[in-house]
Order: sequence, then structure tokens, then C-alpha cells
Amino acid sequence: MSKGRVYIVKNPLFPTLFKLGFTTKNSVEERGLSASNLPEAYEVIREYECDDCEETEKLFHETYEQHRYYSQLDGRGKRTEFFSTVCLANAVAWMDKLKGITDITDEALDEANDLSGDKKSIFDKSKIVRRSVFDFFEMGIAKNSILHFKSDPSITVKVLDNKQVEYKGKPYAFSRITAILLKAKHNYAQPCPNWTFEGKFLHDIYNETYPKKD
Repeated sequence: MSKGRVYIVKNPLFPTLFKLGFTTKNSVEERGLSASNLPEAYEVIREYECDDCEETEKLFHETYEQHRYYSQLDGRGKRTEFFSTVCLANAVAWMDKLKGITDITDEALDEANDLSGDKKSIFDKSKIVRRSVFDFFEMGIAKNSILHFKSDPSITVKVLDNKQVEYKGKPYAFSRITAILLKAKHNYAQPCPNWTFEGKFLHDIYNETYPKKD
């Protein structure tokens, strides 16, 4: 049993493919994806902490074998860890339902930023690109603004600072209260797809604030 991390990444050089792999190192950055010497950086789609990362990767590869990409460089069809993006949405949903794994995408990014002191430096070294961590103030959402829960707009939270919200008089990390309201099995959930501000989805505001780089 190998405790570690499973990651889903994409590279702009391969727009129809994504890669799923694992590492027993402390972070995906230490995995060294830049070792392949690709001229473009990887974007991390999801990062999970797993009780058995090797078995999780194996199970995923078996489940989505029909979507696996086979390289023809040797003329024989070599197996790779790349899969068609046709199954990406289903693959993420499938991963989210597995037992023994925790989605740590946002937390891993926060950790990497704290360690680097510069959002770009650690990613440039490892050839990995992550989208920016959301910041209410950067997204034009002021303190005391009211956000509405997508599944039930009568449920609201109030923005306390650039990261935290207040729900029923108590402060919460935005991802934490989202997980509670969704009754998720993990301690946190991706917040932006689940909230609106002044009738606009936070996911759309996020994408406008932090556009993907070509």
C-alpha cells in the first residue's frame, strides 16, 4: 500500500488528451513532469491524496482503458498514461466518488504558493501551471457581499475577507462550507461552480478574472 498523490494534468500541446499518474513524493511539483522536456507547461486539473495511490491509478487505468492513448512511435502501439478528454468530465466525477482519496487541488495550490513566496517560481521550475487561487477582492467581490448557493438560492453566505465567508454567524473557509452544504464526503469542495454573486456564477467571474494562458 503506497500512500501518495494521484494527479490529472493537461498540456496545451495535446488538447485532446489528459494524463493521470501518481507520485509518492510530497507534491506533484516534485514529481518532475518537466523531465519530458516539453516546451509547454502542464496544467493541474485535479490532485488527490490517496491511501493507496498506485492501486488508485491502476483501477483508473483499467476502468478507462478504452479511452487510453497508444503511441505509434515504435510502430506497435505503446501504452501511455494519456487518455482522451472525451472521458475527462466522467473521469473526474468517478475519482470524486472513490473511497480512500481526498481532493486536495485547492489546498495543494495554497501550499505551493506559501512555499514559493511567488506564484510563478515553483511552477516555472517544474513545468506545471495551476490556475490562480480565487480571491474575492481580486474578483471584484467586496467585503460583506452576499453569495447565493446554486442548489438553493435561499441559502446565503457573507464575504468576510478575500478568502473566508460567514454562514449562520460563523466563519468558514469557502471550500469548507461548500462541502458541508453539498454534504460531500470530503472536508472541502470546489466552491466556484456552486455559488452566484448578483445573478452571475462565481465560476464565470473566476474565469474572467484568471483567464487561461495560451
